[in-house]
Amino acid sequence: MNAPGEPSIAILLAFGASWAWLGLLRPLAPAMGLLDRPGGRKQHSHPTPMVGGIAMFLSFWPGVFLLDLPPTPIQRLFLVTLLVIVIGAWDDARKLRVRHRIAAELVTGLLLCAGGGVTVVTLGNLLGLGTLDLGILAVPFSVVCFIGVINAVNMADGIDGLAAGTCLVSTIIMLTLSWWRHRFAEAWILALLVAALIPFFCLNARLFTNKALVFLGDAGSLFLGTTMAFFTMTLSQGENPAFKPVVALWLIAVPLIDMFASFLRRLLAGRSPFSPDRHHAHHLLRQLKFSEKSATGILMATTFTLAILGVVLEHLGVPEVLMFLSLLLLYALYCAFTIHFWQRHV
Repeated sequence: MNAPGEPSIAILLAFGASWAWLGLLRPLAPAMGLLDRPGGRKQHSHPTPMVGGIAMFLSFWPGVFLLDLPPTPIQRLFLVTLLVIVIGAWDDARKLRVRHRIAAELVTGLLLCAGGGVTVVTLGNLLGLGTLDLGILAVPFSVVCFIGVINAVNMADGIDGLAAGTCLVSTIIMLTLSWWRHRFAEAWILALLVAALIPFFCLNARLFTNKALVFLGDAGSLFLGTTMAFFTMTLSQGENPAFKPVVALWLIAVPLIDMFASFLRRLLAGRSPFSPDRHHAHHLLRQLKFSEKSATGILMATTFTLAILGVVLEHLGVPEVLMFLSLLLLYALYCAFTIHFWQRHV
């Protein structure tokens, strides 16, 4: 991407518009069928509007359009985020079946990645055997990555502020790395995402009240997951990557590790990997008597720590294969701990 024009007005617009859209959409949520009512596995005590994702979408994209950017791949990202907002809002209002939702994610992933779109063409020296180029596997691998990231973000949306908070941390670090590597266009777009995300985080994470005033909804988790997938893929590729592909895994390690651990735990129990439960990392912290705010803060701090660790290891020239094996070791330790923990506490 080329460097954009003056972005300050766009950032201020995104920030102000996010507050405004949240205020406008919250009272309209019941009429749109986007009100999350307590009951079942849900722990909140008040009906809460699920309009965070729609508000962020309507705040982020006008700011992007104010920047002087080439039409692709940003144009493709706009189409995909529009599609996932529609799918997510429909899911929030009508509750799609899992297989229908996965099929919709597959279609949006293909739209993003196929036909010269956003693809992971190389994994770097991930296995210690030289540069691993994907060739004809680039598109299917990229679609799998897309589906994996958006589901990881969706699974993190279990307590107030968590999904938005961890995405906010990862986005700020990607913004910094993009600026450092002179990828200014991506840096300003990420700054717009931060500007649109902060107001929602404030209202969702109970910073000003004793209850969340708005939820992401599936529309919001899909929107954030899509943007996370887009930037981790695009910024780790090309002639001047902001970071290596293995670093991308460290940037979003917390939701990815928790998702894959949940998949493994469910498969070992003879259940579908997509079956819902209350055994995620935030549930574990709540079981250990941490408050919701504390659990969110701990996982945001963990996201920051692992992301910075990945950046530092890359800066120190640690071989990519060792960085990858270290991440696999963290995953194995987390799986072993959580399986043992839930066997004792169920």
